Amino acid sequence: MIPRPRKMKLTEGTASSEVPVKERLCPQLGVEEYRIYISPKQIWLDGSGKTGFFYARTTLEQLRMIYGEDLPCMEIEDGPAYSYRSFQIDCARHYFSVDELKKMIRMSAEFKLNHFHWHISDDQGWRIESKCYPRLHEIGSVRAGDHFGNYHSDQKSGGYYTRDEVRDIVDYCKELGIEVVPEIDMPGHVTAILAAYPNLSCLGQPVEVGMKAGIFKELFCAGREETFTFIEKLLDDLMELFPGKYFHIGGDEAPKERWNGCENCQKRMKEEGLKNAQELQGYFCNRIASYLQSKGRIPIVWNEAVYGGNLDKGVVVQLWTEDKDNQIQAHLYKGGTAILAMVENCYCDYPYGMHSLKDMYDLETAPAEFGEHGEASVLGMECLVWTEFIRDNERLEELCWPRFAALAEVGWCKKECLGYEDFRERLTKLFALFEKYGVHATKLEGWDPDDETAAKQTEEFQMNFSKEDREEARRAQNDI
Repeated sequence: MIPRPRKMKLTEGTASSEVPVKERLCPQLGVEEYRIYISPKQIWLDGSGKTGFFYARTTLEQLRMIYGEDLPCMEIEDGPAYSYRSFQIDCARHYFSVDELKKMIRMSAEFKLNHFHWHISDDQGWRIESKCYPRLHEIGSVRAGDHFGNYHSDQKSGGYYTRDEVRDIVDYCKELGIEVVPEIDMPGHVTAILAAYPNLSCLGQPVEVGMKAGIFKELFCAGREETFTFIEKLLDDLMELFPGKYFHIGGDEAPKERWNGCENCQKRMKEEGLKNAQELQGYFCNRIASYLQSKGRIPIVWNEAVYGGNLDKGVVVQLWTEDKDNQIQAHLYKGGTAILAMVENCYCDYPYGMHSLKDMYDLETAPAEFGEHGEASVLGMECLVWTEFIRDNERLEELCWPRFAALAEVGWCKKECLGYEDFRERLTKLFALFEKYGVHATKLEGWDPDDETAAKQTEEFQMNFSKEDREEARRAQNDI
């Protein structure tokens, strides 16, 4: 099974396909815990509610795929090591239909992932109908995919999700034990927003929705009070659609050139006693986080937001890159928490030759740079797919599956996993799951490419970036 049950004991006998299956309500179990008892005469599934019973049923289904209809008798006691086991899909760069998202969500639920991080705004697109700021979806949802070569025939005019479609996806996820975590990236990656409302930038000048990958200079102006008024009203509009407790506000890849040259931002820094633009970003994120917390939400940021050293400890940090000057460690020592999403272990937009299935499975759940209290600070982990260079649904599915399943097991079992070879063997036996749900998963021979194939895939992937693009990205990273 995937994830492998944390406690599993074989007993005597077998249970034929005729043995009845019954469910028992056990309030003492946790929300995601379940029990399975298989005997020659009865199969019992125990859970405390909808999610526990759903996990028990999916495990039983996988058992039948592995053993056939006649099951060996056994006892399973299972529950997750981490409460936050997430998958992310970037719909800002590439609009995917509701049906495609539901397919990805259903497959993720099969492997007990329980959070859907929905990336819905970036430089290249705003993807949700806005009641309070309609120019966001009218202007920010242009087909940036045309430039990337991503446009496909089922992309509807406008390229955004209606409010009813969002509610439909949120409800669908809820039935599968999944919370939707929306992400509105800020203060950077906001070109699509500023294309609709340019007065919120430092320059206040018109910009166009991004039509290429990369890091963009334009940020929300941290010195204009109307920026925060706009964001708070926007968050109210979105929280109406997303009832979950987590809300992601980005914070990554925000070059400080505009802030350093902005009179309003410099005035704000002086008034707030901030030493530099990194601390200004901490101030910016803290203001937005405080507003979300006042509404009962838990804010999440990418790890660059912690670099100023002044991020509130109640903000969850999602780690994807290096810990600059041990600021992430310092945040955790203050009582902060983290989600693991390191590029080399968790990013599925790279080909398997760069990030193999084994790389995903080998995610270190207690990174040394976190220090002695690090492991206790980890909420969980996330597998991600960015879509600048994904051209169709089939490619999305090939890149994500079965790599999402590898991280799902690590998040469920922690260090209790039996090891990668055991995982591969179980995954091979369960490959029919992908066929059942119509998912174009990468087959066995593609999971861990040899050196020659890996080198070829790496070369092909790097062709997406020109020399000028790489140099521009390097300069931008130095300014973050």
